[in-house]
Amino acid sequence: MARHPELARLLEQKSLRRGHFILSSGKPSNYYIDGKLTSMDPQGATLIAQAILDEIKDLSVDAVGGMDMGATPIVGAFAVQSLVAGRPLPTFVVRKEVKAHGTMKQIEGPIPKEPSKVVIVVDVVTTGKSILLAIDAARKAGHEVILAIAVLDRNAGAAEALAGYNVPYQPLAVLKDIGIFDEPNRPSSQVITG
Repeated sequence: MARHPELARLLEQKSLRRGHFILSSGKPSNYYIDGKLTSMDPQGATLIAQAILDEIKDLSVDAVGGMDMGATPIVGAFAVQSLVAGRPLPTFVVRKEVKAHGTMKQIEGPIPKEPSKVVIVVDVVTTGKSILLAIDAARKAGHEVILAIAVLDRNAGAAEALAGYNVPYQPLAVLKDIGIFDEPNRPSSQVITG
């Protein structure tokens, strides 16, 4: 049974596409998952934010953030939902590259001064590359990453990569939760982004 059944149903309905796709790795896949179709949907954004709040309810957290673009709609919805829930938490996004003008920041948003305890989020994770980049940026800025959360894990190596970083990890949903049982782990595969 899915940890967050309503969210899993919505991911299957809105984000899962079956057919013939070529992933960014060049490998073929008989499905494609576009997490933004759920994270940018009003109901999806709310369910994701509520699930993250549930996952961190017993943790001392100072901020929640992740890599731009995948985490951007998630942290926006989370900020609002955290206020509504009576636990307002600031959010942030990590730029892929340091801003070359103005304040020249890599981390955008009202993240508290270091050292802060932060949670890193991502929409769909495959090998974990983008979530690891966000963790590296947060650590470089002096923050402690206490948890990583993926809305959907494609079961292709992210959990193992995060274990190597000594970061606790919790996906909100995995492939079997959205009806994908037929593809084995494929560590080199990645979701097409765009």
